[in-house]
Amino acid sequence: MKGIRKVRFEWDLKKAPTQAPTLPPKHEIKELKEYDVEAIWEGIQKAFLNEKSWIIGLDGHLEELRKRLFPEGKPVAGMELLALVHGPRVVGISALYPVAGEGPHLLSGVLIDYEYQRRGLGAALLQESLRHLAEKGLETASVVTRETVPAARFLYPKFGGKAGEVTLTA
Repeated sequence: MKGIRKVRFEWDLKKAPTQAPTLPPKHEIKELKEYDVEAIWEGIQKAFLNEKSWIIGLDGHLEELRKRLFPEGKPVAGMELLALVHGPRVVGISALYPVAGEGPHLLSGVLIDYEYQRRGLGAALLQESLRHLAEKGLETASVVTRETVPAARFLYPKFGGKAGEVTLTA
């Protein structure tokens, strides 16, 4: 979409944190082996709908994201899903693609429910995502996002994330 600039963040996973993030009580990050695609998709949409920076062109972005994560209604082959849970509730998601040389590796980016944002939980989920990808043997990891969203301005530069331009094809 014209006027919306994307940015690619890349991390050197040799420099990624090796320790698990510290979380508040009753919070946990775990890999979901089985899940309801529609319930996860609903949570992903909710995270985007509450962020003003995504409103312009959101429908197109969500359509592209759904095709990337759940083609034909099923998770893309090789995708791994980390969930940040608070008690029984999933409050954050990070869809990962741990395949060397192919990217982006953070397919969805780090998504946190609006009411849980600005508490350090996104940083914890990013830290665990990078740690997970490093444990899978990747040397670098990347994500593509809009340059104006809070994650690009505040979250993705953490842990050594370097921003670069994205060349868009017509």
